[in-house]
Amino acid sequence: MVYNHIFKNIDALVDFLRKEGWTMDKRYYGNAPYEVIDYGNNRFVYYPQPKFSPIFRGQNAFYEPCIANKYRGNPDNLQLFIEDLRVEEYRQVTSKHPYIKKEIEAGIYYDYKALAQHYEFKTSMLDLTNSLPVAAFFAVTYKQGNSFYPMKKQDNAGVLYFIPKDTVVNSLKTAPKLLPVGWQVFRRPGEQRAFTIKLPNYEDFHNIPPVFAFKFYYDQKVSERILNVFKGGATLFPYDPFAEKAARIKDGKVFSKQSFENVYKSYKAKFSKEELLNKLKNQNININHDSGWDYTSDEINQISEMIESDEISRGRVATTRLFYKPGKK
Repeated sequence: MVYNHIFKNIDALVDFLRKEGWTMDKRYYGNAPYEVIDYGNNRFVYYPQPKFSPIFRGQNAFYEPCIANKYRGNPDNLQLFIEDLRVEEYRQVTSKHPYIKKEIEAGIYYDYKALAQHYEFKTSMLDLTNSLPVAAFFAVTYKQGNSFYPMKKQDNAGVLYFIPKDTVVNSLKTAPKLLPVGWQVFRRPGEQRAFTIKLPNYEDFHNIPPVFAFKFYYDQKVSERILNVFKGGATLFPYDPFAEKAARIKDGKVFSKQSFENVYKSYKAKFSKEELLNKLKNQNININHDSGWDYTSDEINQISEMIESDEISRGRVATTRLFYKPGKK
């Protein structure tokens, strides 16, 4: 539901939500403590605290409809295939990462699409967060190159989306559309307290009950203050060597035969294999036996040393909650 009133700035909007009893404390930002929980269907995930708090999304412009980036611009079936191919290649490569393999073996659910979405692949998901300040950052800034700048124009409106706590709790009762990304091996999702929501087949975020959209005008001083809280964005986008490989895959033109075959299964009704390979070649995309994106032995050794030294997970706190399930005597 889109709220009709446009607030004078995001501070006024937050004050309104606070009076309604809908928001958490503004102090909730930074790499949160996590709790390992079963998020339905025996999917154990790292959930950023506070658990089952409201969920937010910030945008520096309002779009109607609000759809996942995979479907923006009315892509044809070939373009959809290419984006799925990139995500599948990302899954193939990252699933071989020693730390992710270790987590999977320990029973942690690895949602590669949610993680790929957070690293700017085109998927059928939207980024969300359980941190109000993080959402506010994305609502009052814009990115140019690798830098963020404050939004200034008073006549333009940003938007803050809000999903109430009850909806978050209820998402556990069925196969959830709303998913915590967890910290995984990458720092960025942890710092941004990342969640995603599934929006397949051009589904509009505005039509999901109850999602509330609140518009506000920009105030340069407020935008600058929020930008500075996160050190110009550096806090939310820390140096992340593992993300560099994801970026290369996202913009790549060479993919493995295995990734092609896996994605083709869902597209074979639209293309013959020969036709599709020719179309990809015309787009300067090549399918090889190996993509060349896999981790090298040197990279594996370096990562393994980081795991042994606890460099990857240092500073991160995760807890578990045990329970007793009585059985039949």
